[in-house]
Amino acid sequence: MSMLRILQLDTRFPRPAGDVACPDTYIHPPQIEKIEKARVGDIISPHADKFDVSAFRQAVESATEPLTITSCGFMIKWQKPLSFFSSQFISSSLVCLSELRKRYSDSQILIMTFDDVALQSNFYKPHLEGFAGHILGINKQSHLYQVIKNDLDELDISMAEQQLLEQLSVLLRENNIAAILLECTNLSVYKQSIKKIFSGEIIDLLCLVERAQTGVVKPQFL
Repeated sequence: MSMLRILQLDTRFPRPAGDVACPDTYIHPPQIEKIEKARVGDIISPHADKFDVSAFRQAVESATEPLTITSCGFMIKWQKPLSFFSSQFISSSLVCLSELRKRYSDSQILIMTFDDVALQSNFYKPHLEGFAGHILGINKQSHLYQVIKNDLDELDISMAEQQLLEQLSVLLRENNIAAILLECTNLSVYKQSIKKIFSGEIIDLLCLVERAQTGVVKPQFL
């Protein structure tokens, strides 16, 4: 029996090992359920209030695995209503932001997200609970951003990694960051590379999965 069900957005872009929705990220294959018509532009949008979340609700309610997660951190908006149907549901790594703020000041925390503008929109901002720290969105001209936004078939991991680290390095040089929270589940692929330029704490959804169900995530991706 699988220990994990993943509710994946309706996407086709590559998900390398280390991505939350890649089977190779886990010791035992998870159950991955693609939610039809749940596209990146539908969820990561200041107008996501128009999105019909009923398919996610049905998937959470019918799941038999001990833990259910999603493949998109922006699902934080629906954490509370969907967790009503399962006590073991994690929509996003952002659920641990309040815990992280007990150990670090906001100025020491960096949230890395797919789209910083959308995350700070009126629709999602309440779920940041007044967070006044750093929020870094993936450069919209970068290879990784374009692959995800346009749901492209091919991903150059080396290019994506180089551009991401260059962008992150600038912020780290200019600020005293002690903890990085990876909201975007696709960024977990580059976690080990980030550790080469950052010695502080890194938290992502995989960390929360392992905390909830020990022995699920392969050690090299934690």
